[in-house]
Amino acid sequence: MALPQLSAPRLAIDGGPPVRDGRTPWPEWPQRADDAPQALLSVLDSGRWAISSPYRGELAERRFAAMFAEYTGTRYCVPTDHGSSALVIALESLGLEHGERVLVPALTWTASATAVLRAGLVPVLVDVDPWTGCVGPDAVDPTVDARALLVVHWACGMADVPALSSVTDPLGMSVIEDAAQAHGARWQGRAAGSLGRLGCFSMQQGKVLTCGEGGAVVTNDDALAPVLEELRADSRRYRPTPREGALELVDTASTMGSNYCLGEFASALLCSQLRLLDRQHAVRNNNYQRLAAALSGVSGVRLLRHRPEQDRLSLYEIPIVFDPLPGDMGNAWVADALSAELGVHVYTPRVPLSRSPLLRPWTKPTVTPLADRFVAVHRGRTYPGAEYLSSHSILLHHSAFLGGERDMDDIAAAVEKVADRIRSRTARPRVGAAPLEVGHE
Repeated sequence: MALPQLSAPRLAIDGGPPVRDGRTPWPEWPQRADDAPQALLSVLDSGRWAISSPYRGELAERRFAAMFAEYTGTRYCVPTDHGSSALVIALESLGLEHGERVLVPALTWTASATAVLRAGLVPVLVDVDPWTGCVGPDAVDPTVDARALLVVHWACGMADVPALSSVTDPLGMSVIEDAAQAHGARWQGRAAGSLGRLGCFSMQQGKVLTCGEGGAVVTNDDALAPVLEELRADSRRYRPTPREGALELVDTASTMGSNYCLGEFASALLCSQLRLLDRQHAVRNNNYQRLAAALSGVSGVRLLRHRPEQDRLSLYEIPIVFDPLPGDMGNAWVADALSAELGVHVYTPRVPLSRSPLLRPWTKPTVTPLADRFVAVHRGRTYPGAEYLSSHSILLHHSAFLGGERDMDDIAAAVEKVADRIRSRTARPRVGAAPLEVGHE
């Protein structure tokens, strides 16, 4: 017998009235610190626009490095021009042999894998937990014989780096945290980026800490820190004692490097923005808790699961997972429907790297030998957790959480409205059924 169709309000995507008045603006991004213009002008008038300039007083780059090391609770910070560059020099600093393997989550931005190739290594994709979006200890396959694990803190969650390290340490694998989406997140009081051997950050425009384009590597490893300096500054390190009028970088040349240096304007901007970051975290995290409470009773919808050890969130992208979705209502449709209801860009995650058009090393002749190994090691591998999150979740940018309670109420109302439509098309909704089917609880 056919089940009766449940009534559902007409969606804005179908011509119905939207949840949010189009005249009500959303917070914009980026938001500059009040003293950002003065910080940039101070660089403009300093005569030092790059770290390769003669010494005339402290560089903004060195000031930011000290501030960010303190913020992450690490001894060293080496700024870079991009987050991708941070990943490359972190991998190079390990001194691995050409062609050795590095584990990389299947659900992340392509730079996590392409940086491995740029470092002369082979990325091996591993699946993520569909409840957390992060790699767990069960994903570490010792038969792969990898020498490093690049663990990504995804969207607004943190991977369990201590548990991962307990598996990787006996295998001789170094853990590098890709914390590009986790500035200020904490695990039992320790900052993201400080839990592994190295931590890498991106300061690209969309990130919660931004200077337009930038990056950084942090570490507590006394041996790796000077190597990182050389790898990002053409084999040069800072002078122990600067001299007026002399170049601040000297040719120490223990290893061959490249030029990945962060400029002074970007460094000065980061100094200003970093002082603003925790106040922004407080606003976003309070709003997230309000949204979580509002969605807790909506059937067929869930947020990422955060481990209790993660005692501070850093919201970069906020996934909302729809369990399940009818075949004719994919998450791209959900994203369009929510965008129409809210008047803000709602979007889907990228496809897993195993299917990404951005990760095709065989198209680049200079990495052909690595590409052949990449293709060979991935034959027959599947990524059900990554595939599930990629096809069942939608994302909101963190800027939407810099507003007030009304904004969260509107998001909740729009999600419930769309979920009602989905339920009306689903005979027997079972919350979380599909993730359980791929072997996770």
